[in-house]
Order: sequence, then C-alpha cells, then structure tokens
Amino acid sequence: MTTAVVTDSTTSLAPGVLERPDFRMVPLTFHFGPDESYTDKVDMSNKEFYDRLRDAEDFPTTAQPPVGAFLEAYEALAAYDDILVLTLSSKLSGTYDSASQAAEMVDRRVEVLDTRSAEMGSGLILLEALRRIDEGGEFAEVRRAAEAAVARCNVLFAVGTLEYLAKSGRIGRAQRLLGTALDVRPVLKVADGEVVPLKRTRGRRRQLAALVEEVKPAAEAGRPLFFGHSAAPELLSELAERLGVEEKLVAEIGGVVGSHVGLGAYGVAHL
Repeated sequence: MTTAVVTDSTTSLAPGVLERPDFRMVPLTFHFGPDESYTDKVDMSNKEFYDRLRDAEDFPTTAQPPVGAFLEAYEALAAYDDILVLTLSSKLSGTYDSASQAAEMVDRRVEVLDTRSAEMGSGLILLEALRRIDEGGEFAEVRRAAEAAVARCNVLFAVGTLEYLAKSGRIGRAQRLLGTALDVRPVLKVADGEVVPLKRTRGRRRQLAALVEEVKPAAEAGRPLFFGHSAAPELLSELAERLGVEEKLVAEIGGVVGSHVGLGAYGVAHL
C-alpha cells in the first residue's frame, strides 16, 4: 500500500518537499480589497507581498481553499492507495472543513488531520509523516507519526504588533493584551490550535530574550527546529545565534499567515 500527503499552503515546506511525487499543496488565497485576489505562495512573491502590506491602507483578508481545489489534489494522486491530509488549525480557518468535504467525494481512503498549528509547526508535522513514508511505513503508521508530532509540536513567536491578529480575529486568548501599556511586546504560542499569550515583555530586546529562554531547552536537547519570519530575517538570525544553533530549516511566512501576524514577526517551532 502506498501513501501520499496533501497539505495547504500555510504549511512551511522544507527544501525538496514540493518536488516529491507523493505530495501536493493546496493554496489558500488572500485579498487586497474586493477586486484583488492572490493565490498564497504562488501569485505573488513574499517580498512583493510584504512590500505591499507595508504600504497598504487596509488589512488584507484571507479565504480557505474551495472543496474543488482539494478534490483536484486528491485526483492528481490517483497512483497512491491512501492519502493523509494535513491542514492548519481548524480554529484558525475553515480549510479543514473543505478538505474533509472533498475526502467524502473520492472512493479511496483519504483521511484529514487537523495539525492544530500552522507554518513552521505544520512543517515539522509534515516532515514526520514523510519520514515515516520514506521508512516504508503503512498508512496507519504514517498517520500515527503525524498525530504524535501534533501532540508534541510547539510554536513560539514574537510579533511587532498585535494589530494584525486583532483585525483578522485570530488573536485568541491574546485578546487580553490589547490596549496594554506602550511598547508591550508579547511572546505568543500556538496552543490547541489557537494563539495564546505566553509572556508579556517590554521592548524588542526583552521580547527576544524571553523567546530564547523558552526555546533554549529544546535547542540544547537537539530537537528538530523550524524557524519562520515575516520580512524579519535579521531578527531570526539573531534568535538562532542566541540559541546557539544553525538555521537549517527556515521559512519566510507566506501571504495568508503574514496577513494575520503582520510585518516583523519571527519565531520557531520544535517537537
């Protein structure tokens, strides 16, 4: 029995993953106003997106993939017996629902797993599933590897402002930090699929120090790390340097997640 994997475009991809024959990515879309729609990570480069975001008067909006987009991906993998679908958190998007509806339209096993994460976190979960496939694992083993990674995955990140998360409605329990003192810069995490506050700091240096403190044990233990940023490569490099690790897996966050976290966000996921 052979297994393929499908993700959505909010999953950070390690080098070479997109070229695998047993993999497909289904893109979400983002919109600048009612008349401009772009396919995430396809229609516009990340640099173009963040340049546009920097000058935009209105916040961009995002949309889940239509059911047909997932169905097309499943049909493109007709050579494989089973398909495991990994989607971003169902608390952040309706993408899980689109993938599940499409799964009911095919006559072979297609199972959808909510990663309860996004970008770097989903990227690490994907790598665990692909590793098990490469080891010759059956579908059930591949799914168990992904489920175990979901349970272990931690995503910690810093944002320059909570404004984007608040505008998009993805702020979760970090809502209580809005309207607090000037230059409060929180460290956030993704917990059970939603954004929650971890530490409240004042100023960029203390924010970085708090992030380092949280991630240091995982780095010292040699756990897999996946870094990500939104137009903030210098901050990311500083984080990696402070952690004493090489930036082996790094993703610039795409337009959909970037619409929610804004410019200057950076962080790391670990298992």
